[in-house]
Amino acid sequence: MNRTNFIIQNIIAKKKGDNIKIFDIGFGIGFFLQMLQKNLSKSFKNIVLEGCEPSYKNYKYFKSKPFNLKKIKLRTFNKTFLQTDTDTKFDFITAIYVFPHFASDELNDVAKKINSMLNNEGKFILVVANEKYLEEKLKSKRDLFIEKNTLEFADKKYKEVLHYSEIPQIGTIIDYNREEKFYLDLFKKNGFDLESKKDLDDNGFLCTIFVFSKK
Repeated sequence: MNRTNFIIQNIIAKKKGDNIKIFDIGFGIGFFLQMLQKNLSKSFKNIVLEGCEPSYKNYKYFKSKPFNLKKIKLRTFNKTFLQTDTDTKFDFITAIYVFPHFASDELNDVAKKINSMLNNEGKFILVVANEKYLEEKLKSKRDLFIEKNTLEFADKKYKEVLHYSEIPQIGTIIDYNREEKFYLDLFKKNGFDLESKKDLDDNGFLCTIFVFSKK
């Protein structure tokens, strides 16, 4: 099962009630939003989908494709997450392979903003490359590796690795991957508890899915 099906079936679709509100950070060309639209309309009567995508190229591609708005209220922003302004309180906020694109000095503000956008029972779903899997991959594909850094947060130090990534239909980008315990400490400091964590084979790429809930 890939990460999209797992997130929808095992986390999001488990929500009780007829209403659901989801925000997707950095939705790219909109694949996850399209999958939500297809899968959630069977389970919920009122669906609010919002998301942001800073790349104009990706955003334009998404807007050019048809989107079934039956039972769905859709609102998207061609902005970075920190520039996005919405009054909606969400049941879920998702960040699928996008946290490595944030600069280190943005991360505390990003975590604070996620907390402020969730309702009291809201959950944040974070998907990143599995730490051990990525370490082994960069050993075998040395041309992808750029450099190692040390990240400081709340008087602690964490490992950070910069490397190239190939994203289908987008191209080559630079990722900043941080060690797992950094994310655990970042969200704990910003009012979250770790609800669950799962390593998943995502079509041959091993990822880690964290589910954080507001304290």
